[in-house]
Amino acid sequence: MKRTLIALSLTIGILGLLAGCASAPTAEVTATKAALTEAQTEDVQTYAAASLQAAQDELNKATAEIQTQDGKFFLSRDYKQATEMLKSAKDLAEKAKTDAQTNKMQAKADAETLIASLPQQLDEAKKALAKAPRGKDTKADLEAMQNDLKVAEEAMTEANTSMSGEKFKDALANANSAKEKITAVIDQVKAAQEKAKGLR
Repeated sequence: MKRTLIALSLTIGILGLLAGCASAPTAEVTATKAALTEAQTEDVQTYAAASLQAAQDELNKATAEIQTQDGKFFLSRDYKQATEMLKSAKDLAEKAKTDAQTNKMQAKADAETLIASLPQQLDEAKKALAKAPRGKDTKADLEAMQNDLKVAEEAMTEANTSMSGEKFKDALANANSAKEKITAVIDQVKAAQEKAKGLR
């Protein structure tokens, strides 16, 4: 009788231990979700959207794994992989914040460099356009190029406004748009000049 009670006590103890080890990582889920919520700032969403999505995807996988284990018989449940995924998701959320700062500073540096070079490029484009071949056949093209330079100037203004508001990604996009317009005009003028030479 005594042996039976001891055996029964040991069995209950082991089962309790196993059940304890097979508990869903509720606290880890809460902590990971909080980390993701904290990471969902405007800067992270703007400059590290891919990193933030990676963290969310990892959390989703962890949640799915927990649900899979929840559906098993309690003695065969194992939340180790889910716990590791939750840690990974939390780490990725922290990485997203770091990536956002790095990418924001890079966008700022790139935008500053490009914006600083645009006035000279615009001046070169205007000088080139002033020397472009003129005639009945070129009137429409010249007007289109003049309009492109006006659009480029507007984009430059928008780029500077975005820089002032620390919207560096927008500033870089506007600066690139201005550069494309300016470069296109210079290239078109060169092509027109080459064509005019060929007709002589």
